[in-house]
Amino acid sequence: MGIGVKMISMAGKAGSIVMALAIVTSMVAAQEMDDDNPFRAHVQMDRFRFTGDEKVKLSMAVTNTKMKSATFKAYDMDYTTFQPVVYTTEGREADILIPYRLKQRDTREAVSGLVPRIIQLGPGETMTRVVDLRKIYKLEAGREYRVRMFFFPDATADDAVRSENTLSFKVAGLEQFRLADGTTGVMRSGVREKRHGVSPREVVMLFLNAEKERNWENYFRYVKLESYVESFLNFARNYNLADDVEKLKVLDDFATFLKTERPDRLIDYSVRDESVIGGRDVAYVNALVSRYNPRYTLRFQYKYTLEKFRDSWLITDVEATVKKGR
Repeated sequence: MGIGVKMISMAGKAGSIVMALAIVTSMVAAQEMDDDNPFRAHVQMDRFRFTGDEKVKLSMAVTNTKMKSATFKAYDMDYTTFQPVVYTTEGREADILIPYRLKQRDTREAVSGLVPRIIQLGPGETMTRVVDLRKIYKLEAGREYRVRMFFFPDATADDAVRSENTLSFKVAGLEQFRLADGTTGVMRSGVREKRHGVSPREVVMLFLNAEKERNWENYFRYVKLESYVESFLNFARNYNLADDVEKLKVLDDFATFLKTERPDRLIDYSVRDESVIGGRDVAYVNALVSRYNPRYTLRFQYKYTLEKFRDSWLITDVEATVKKGR
């Protein structure tokens, strides 16, 4: 049956969806009481606040909890086996973008004629699917949402496994403003950027200033954590050996480490030259950073690597050379 249902009229759309979700919820609750069900599902995000133009990534994981192998059917079609459902704060389903749902077809009808792949999970094994919720739902800036996932071991059957957790996230708006020179810009959570973007050198300056002021919301805005973690050997080793779900946990631990009070806190910095590699969207920026230590001041020569993602430069790597002295 799936989450989708045929609707009699546009006026009854919201009510029909709520009723369908209620049916699925009851069905799932009944199934979860079945001890023979080998699967458990959960969802995870690496953060819970997104700007109006960012991908909203959701990690959906299904684990075989039994001591023997278990199989399920997977279809090469979006929103069949793994079905995230996004709700508004009013409790209704957000506007969905999936074509078969827009045509008011249910999942069973949508996969009719498709040949599924049989996926086998061994005891304790987990399969993870990562999706961009923007490709599934119309997410409006300035609104908060909740998401949970329904896993269908067979999309042509009624049985579904509901994720054991629900996540809340917010899509922040972009405040428009006009600069003194007449150009238009946007404000991202208090950080003003011109329409033509911030240079790699400016990104490093903002990044170091955010650490100095312990403004972690801005700090993580200028770094691509999935790449930056490779610069820290202890975390890089764990990250490279982890599966998709474990990677999110490693990144969470890494973020906690970065914002933990350090014995050598940053007290001053000087951002030097930048070098942009044309045609590769790669830049290098050198900075001299002074850190306070109870015994003496440590000076570091940092070489940052930045890569361009859409219209923004993000820090992806750093090399540090320690220089003792004041």
